[in-house]
Amino acid sequence: MAKLLQKYGIGVLFTLVAIIVVIGLQALGVLDLAAYKLLDYSFQVRGPLSSWASRTGVPADSLDVVLIDVDDESYRILGDYGYPFPRGRIWVPVIRNLVDGGAKVIVFDIQFDSRDGDTAEKLRVYGDNLPEDFIDGDRQLAEAILYARSQGCEVILSSTIKNEPSSVPPENLVISNEFIMEADAEHGLVDMYSDLDGFQRRYPTFSYMRHEPETWIYSLGLKAIKYYLDIPNSDTLTYDKETNSFEYGPLRIPRYKQNTFMSNIYGQSSKARIGESDAWGTFKRIPVAWVLDTEDFDLPIQQEDTDWMSTFDPSSSFNAMMLMIDPEFEVMQSPFLGKICVIGVSVETVLDYKKTAFYSYMGSPTEMPGYEFHANGIQTILDGNYIRVLGDTIEFSRNSAFIQILMILGLALIAYALLVLFDPLWGGLLILVEALILFSIGIGVFTNDIFWLFKLILGNRDAIGVPGLGGSLVVPIIPPLVAVALTYVTNVLYKFIVEQKDKHFLKNTFGTYISPELIDKMYEEKQEPKLGGDEGIHTAFFTDIQSFSAFSEVLTPPEVVELLNEYLTDMTDILLQNQGTLDKYIGDAIVAFYGAPVPVEDHEYLACLTAVEMQERLDELRLKWQNEGERWPDIVQNMQNRIGISTGKMVTGNMGSAMRMNYTMMGDVVNLAARLESSAKQYGVYIQVAEPTYQVCKDKFEWRELDYVMVKGKTVPVQVYELLSRKGELKPEYAGILKAYNEGLELYKNQSWDKAREAFIAADELEDMFPFRPTNPSRFYVPRCEYYKENPPGDDWDGSFKLTAK
Repeated sequence: MAKLLQKYGIGVLFTLVAIIVVIGLQALGVLDLAAYKLLDYSFQVRGPLSSWASRTGVPADSLDVVLIDVDDESYRILGDYGYPFPRGRIWVPVIRNLVDGGAKVIVFDIQFDSRDGDTAEKLRVYGDNLPEDFIDGDRQLAEAILYARSQGCEVILSSTIKNEPSSVPPENLVISNEFIMEADAEHGLVDMYSDLDGFQRRYPTFSYMRHEPETWIYSLGLKAIKYYLDIPNSDTLTYDKETNSFEYGPLRIPRYKQNTFMSNIYGQSSKARIGESDAWGTFKRIPVAWVLDTEDFDLPIQQEDTDWMSTFDPSSSFNAMMLMIDPEFEVMQSPFLGKICVIGVSVETVLDYKKTAFYSYMGSPTEMPGYEFHANGIQTILDGNYIRVLGDTIEFSRNSAFIQILMILGLALIAYALLVLFDPLWGGLLILVEALILFSIGIGVFTNDIFWLFKLILGNRDAIGVPGLGGSLVVPIIPPLVAVALTYVTNVLYKFIVEQKDKHFLKNTFGTYISPELIDKMYEEKQEPKLGGDEGIHTAFFTDIQSFSAFSEVLTPPEVVELLNEYLTDMTDILLQNQGTLDKYIGDAIVAFYGAPVPVEDHEYLACLTAVEMQERLDELRLKWQNEGERWPDIVQNMQNRIGISTGKMVTGNMGSAMRMNYTMMGDVVNLAARLESSAKQYGVYIQVAEPTYQVCKDKFEWRELDYVMVKGKTVPVQVYELLSRKGELKPEYAGILKAYNEGLELYKNQSWDKAREAFIAADELEDMFPFRPTNPSRFYVPRCEYYKENPPGDDWDGSFKLTAK
């Protein structure tokens, strides 16, 4: 148990902190705005429920609500009447025409609390002594309301609650003026609730004034539905706490919070359009000028006066004539028959616009006229097409707390488990998959299509499903998504800090003699510095500068230091880049090995590659020093280094004391590599490699067989080779040298001493004797042939030779 706490305790603690922080943020409402925006995106993925762009095939004509719009066209055509329109001359005929067209309910999202404009002007001029032939526009409107009621159509007027801090009580209900209310006209509240971002997502069922909380004043939409469904006055709106819903007649309206429900937005603003496309047409929308346009009402602009409204009236001149001609002639059905007609204003100068979920749909930011938001609320109730929320609210509340905490807790723990089971990269990728799945499900249960994301990515948006009535469920996924992200960030950040601390410790211990990549590998494999060693197959590497003792004779001490630092820096960089481990510097000599403290694949190859690259870099340094002119003497400008390489069993580890240790190597193969480096001068070569290394790398480099030799201090001979270059990069002149040399070597092995001597002399003529090269392999064998001619080794000779000098 203690080990588990030690291993996972900090991670679990960070995860719990992330969970608590997210719950706190959610409780404070910090994440609400993101949740609202995700809800808006869900609507846009689902798309409109009606209009030409709908995937449901539901025509606007089939909806219960028709919009009567004071739009730009009507504003232009009726401009001579002035705005606000005179009630007797405009709104009275509108009401009568809609009633005659079969409207069931007429809803005004227009305030009539002040006096009619025409009446107010006459009162200003004449006072109470109005002309006998003048008819009060407000009283005319009252008469039109009574006419509508007599025909089975109810007219609902707008009301609002105004707050005046200086009055007593501070709130008062503003309804239509007393002359209109003589018709005992019904009214409904037009007041709305905005979310944090100013968007409208909720529709109210009622409201109340603070001094009369028991008196519920129904919203405009709910009052319209009362008369549309013929709900009797005896049925009142009630709240059922157990089901968290409002009950009104046959209706059960799920409460979202306070006195509202989540309104289902059926689409973009009906009059809006993208570019040259048709208007969205979410609801049937008819300009108010068209409703006025009958045979008995002449529009001010003659070319616009088509008597459009009369086409639905069987008694109109045209329809009467057609019926006389053809008794079976079918009069066009009124678009208002049995509908709720919501009258409002979309002229932008009135500023009654709302931002909804479809505000930026299809990249075309468009606000919705306020009266159309009422239409969406009304249609939502009539269809029972409510937006359900898992836990009742997107916000953190008493009802939603349990499910939201459960989701935050569960998904954060899953994220932590993925980090425990996998490394941070794979764990992070899997957590990203977890987040994408959650995101996909969150939108999918709203659209009733879990695979919506794949369809969207594949460009098949039209195939995304559309939920049935009441089929949209909102899952509050923002808090768990934040919890998942915070769990990942805190745990990975902690691991990173600990990792950097551990790596810093390793770098302090090993950084001077192994590459950063190997330090990272040591950290990943949890290798710590400790006193002691491990046996294994590794490659030893020795190099030093030819005749370096002579350098101090021609250079000042500062020049020696400067030269040596430049040389050792470049050589060490190559060593570390090829994953070598620097053991130590001994003056100008570099001692190194490959394959420890971290296992390295192809350590034999890397050692040989290092040797070749060191020679290439030394070529560049020589050219640099030569270009610096007289600053450096000839011995510097022609500097050479020798390298010895051997592979085999050795012990590597921290040798020394517990207080001061050095990571180094020990073993016979180490001594051999050192002897190969020093004995290379006898052959006049600069990279001498033992056979175990050669066997592994023979196909990757160009070689010259040197000797089967017992180096100084050894009793067992070893086959040795000169490493010349990478495979395929041998200098052209070496083809002739090697051919002549190999002929001599073959004769030497066959004990044909005279012929071998002649062949080596011929090969020596081809060898490159650059400055300060003491000898070459061909020249080296000439005296040996002479020696063996005088002292034959015998028939049982194995080809070996014992060197007497290092």
